[in-house]
Amino acid sequence: MSQAAGHHDGGLKVTTEMEAILSQPGHISIKMGSEKLRAMFQKQFGELDINELSPFTLGCVTGQIEAVKDAINGGSAPDITGTETPFNIGFLAFTVLGAQRIRRGPPGSLRHLDVLKFLLQCGAPPDVADISGHTALHHACTPPLGSFELAKALLEGGANPNAQNRYGEVPLCFPFQGQDIQILDLLMEHNADLDVKDGNGDSPRRLCVVFGPQVTAAVRRWERKRSGEKALWEEKECEYCKKKGSGLKQCARCHTVRYCSSDCQRMHWKTHKPLCQPFSTSTTVTLKPTYRDLSSTISRADFTREALGLSNPKSKPPKNASPRKAFEQKSMIIKVQVPVDLFTSTASSTGLGGLLVYNKKKDFMCTIARNGNVNAYDEVVRTVQSRGVGGVKAYFAAELRSRDELIVKISEPLAEQPF
Repeated sequence: MSQAAGHHDGGLKVTTEMEAILSQPGHISIKMGSEKLRAMFQKQFGELDINELSPFTLGCVTGQIEAVKDAINGGSAPDITGTETPFNIGFLAFTVLGAQRIRRGPPGSLRHLDVLKFLLQCGAPPDVADISGHTALHHACTPPLGSFELAKALLEGGANPNAQNRYGEVPLCFPFQGQDIQILDLLMEHNADLDVKDGNGDSPRRLCVVFGPQVTAAVRRWERKRSGEKALWEEKECEYCKKKGSGLKQCARCHTVRYCSSDCQRMHWKTHKPLCQPFSTSTTVTLKPTYRDLSSTISRADFTREALGLSNPKSKPPKNASPRKAFEQKSMIIKVQVPVDLFTSTASSTGLGGLLVYNKKKDFMCTIARNGNVNAYDEVVRTVQSRGVGGVKAYFAAELRSRDELIVKISEPLAEQPF
């Protein structure tokens, strides 16, 4: 027996203003009112009253697997290929939304994953889209409540990783926003397309840089995997036995490969020797750092996430990067960002501020002015522009040999790192 969607509205309503924006053909861009529409949907969802849903939908929302099974097996459930409420929300999506929002209940009562799998088994279509175009997979990937297990079940149940909502966004856009690399990897494993454009003409391939180094590193790793390429320092693993983990030691000569033991390094030397480029005048440039307090620096990714209303619990303020009282020589991996022209958003060799350089721990941070470093500075900029991420940043092995001497190995840019 089927229930009409209008009989159980969940307290949701489609306003005249929402209808006007939704009635436009194609994907809705910023110029067409996408951000205004998002705000209205968010407000409406904040007023969802689960007590005004049908008993079956309530069972999905609250993860009551036995109630859902009884309704389907007993014939009292609605048509599970259909939807409910004026927003035309499918039952898989209701299950995901419930899992994200209902966290407390009697032990063993919240079994949303079991409900999801049972609905799929019974023929619930995985790609039912509501009036905003969101499928259950879109919801399962949405931060800050994205769920790897629910997304995995949906993909294994046939969900389309490249389904576009009314804004033209594919599910991959959402783990970008939440910097959820586990869900990002899951979608890429299921053939997520990096080149699907949204209503503003942006694609995941283009947007990944905006959402920070972790996202960029993961996407670039998948790009290389799909093309059969490999970059230096890509995986945190022993170059010989492929053992992964921390505590790996880098080759003291080239600083671009790692080993878990001296035995592995010895066994691999015959293979590595022809490729082992030492730090030399032909492979490096020497730069003079300028130290100043960079603790107020905010990344483009953090700025973007703040604009989207997303916090970043993993973000830590950088340590004071003033010159150390006791100087310490060190080998490290550094990130180099070149100045960006404010009008074109492209790298500029003469932009204000010079090069921004720091390591993962951010216990080394400095700027490099072009004045006094002209040839070396320009060579770094050319390397970043031609071989870096978006032409504005790249990662290199480096040695800080004195307070005023930073040796950067620009002959071999490294794979994008998650910092």
